[in-house]
Amino acid sequence: MRRRGGGLSTGMLVLLVVIAALLCIIMGVLMYMDNHGMIGGGAGTTEESGQEQEPDTEAVQETDADTSEQVADEVKIPFPDNKDADIEGLIRDENPDIYAWLYVPETGIDAPVLQHPEDVFYYTTHNAKGEKDPNGAVFTQFFNTKSFDDNVTVIYGSNNTSEGPFYNLSLFSDPEFFNTHPYIYIYTDNEVLAYETFAAYESDDKLIVMFYGTDVDDQFYVYLDLIKENIGMNGNLKEDIYPTVSDTVLTLSTRVKGKDDRRYLVQAKLIGRKPR
Repeated sequence: MRRRGGGLSTGMLVLLVVIAALLCIIMGVLMYMDNHGMIGGGAGTTEESGQEQEPDTEAVQETDADTSEQVADEVKIPFPDNKDADIEGLIRDENPDIYAWLYVPETGIDAPVLQHPEDVFYYTTHNAKGEKDPNGAVFTQFFNTKSFDDNVTVIYGSNNTSEGPFYNLSLFSDPEFFNTHPYIYIYTDNEVLAYETFAAYESDDKLIVMFYGTDVDDQFYVYLDLIKENIGMNGNLKEDIYPTVSDTVLTLSTRVKGKDDRRYLVQAKLIGRKPR
């Protein structure tokens, strides 16, 4: 006996499946036409048609030029206008060990830099002319090159008396002076190097380049961390310009009066070079 009711007939199910398939096909076609700009106004913009829009090169160049000028204005380095050093003349007429000139504005530190080829302590007891002098001269040791491209270059000077070349280096212990006198300059025979101070503090008397191995990049990285540890409460530090391993550091070093095993350091990182 055939039961009445109980669902759709087979024919009706087939018809519904066909209608659903047709609707899917129609929707797919409409979506394809819309995505390709075939509906509502043709091809439309180059972006809608799938083509990349050509950049406005003139506008880009103008923007880049404006940005470059702005950056240049923001990072101008105040190289001294009325300062010069005749390195070649000093080598010829005074001492062949002279190879640069150090200038620290408003400190009285304004002197030639020497390096003895054999004796690292020679210029602790001899002046820039090579004459015996308890005040010594401003010098580097042969652990450093003369290019100022080492990770750390250390320049030494005495403060034994008021005639000592680094007598006023301790001015940087005053926070106000430290913050208002940020620049140190090195003159070579063909350029001026500008440095910005980032630290001034008491340290041990170890030879930085030799003991800490700062000529090796990995050790230089370690040394930069040690500076922060050594500064202590009485040191001055500028976190915002603190150097990284890609920087080169200039260190001015003198003794701490009354403490034979301590040194006073002023450290700065290279921020620019200017041809002479």
